[in-house]
Amino acid sequence: MNQMTTTENWKKGLLFSLITVLFWSTLPVALKISMSATDAMTLTWFRFLVAAVFTLILLFSRNKLKEFKNLTGTEWLWLGLAALMLIGNYVLFLIGLEMTSPANAQVFIQMAPLLMTLGGVLIFKEAFNRMQMLGVLSIIIGLSLFFSDQIKQILSSDYTLGIWVMFAAALTWAIYALIQKKLAGTLSSQSILGFIYVFASVVLFFWSDLDSYQNINSSQWIAIAYACINTVVAYGAFGEALSHWNASRVGMVLALTPVTTLLFINTFAHIFPHLLTAETIRTIGYVGMAFIVSGSMLASLKK
Repeated sequence: MNQMTTTENWKKGLLFSLITVLFWSTLPVALKISMSATDAMTLTWFRFLVAAVFTLILLFSRNKLKEFKNLTGTEWLWLGLAALMLIGNYVLFLIGLEMTSPANAQVFIQMAPLLMTLGGVLIFKEAFNRMQMLGVLSIIIGLSLFFSDQIKQILSSDYTLGIWVMFAAALTWAIYALIQKKLAGTLSSQSILGFIYVFASVVLFFWSDLDSYQNINSSQWIAIAYACINTVVAYGAFGEALSHWNASRVGMVLALTPVTTLLFINTFAHIFPHLLTAETIRTIGYVGMAFIVSGSMLASLKK
């Protein structure tokens, strides 16, 4: 691979990673509002169904469905496992979200990209140079400060069970992400996601409660619609990021997610106080944010 191609891939990987951060940052608010209208299984099924329809149309228009003809039995098994892991992540995240606040949920789900980064180093043997290692250290310090700011509020609110559920959600997501990276050389990111969306739509249909959609108000429908759009755009961008960049680098950029999530939640709560309560961030939390942002830049901007 020549230097120009490497540079282009790095730029695309960073761009798609930042798009993913933007959409995942706004998702917890939409999910919290959506969960007041329906249960976790039904909401997850609907999100996957919308994503499946959209992605299948895209794959068909680009003649990408033929990619599946060349898959081996082992690769089909990996695809199935990736689908099960992403289903588990979606459902566990929503269950955990019911047990905690949107900001706290996003703080603890942040373990997911860190686990993915660790997997990228251990499984794919992705190396860091000194500047990037400094970025990793900065992110770890920042997350520690950020967590210390939020942890007292979390513990005082009896969110212990929610924390464990979020850890399980983070673990299943990291496994899914590493499998997607493994399959990136065989299938396009949209093909991988298309299979997962269809698989999940079929499996979750048997646990969904369609009657719950009869009593949804306009605000809840807007939140549900955005959650569906978010699935397509965020995971599409995430898959493209993994296709162009190392998993560990993508994970470092995703470390920005809890910071941007809190900023969005507080902005949203200020504009719509009747829909959401603002989160409290102390000085140490803002210092942690600065370390996270700085570390993410150091870990990703060095090619």
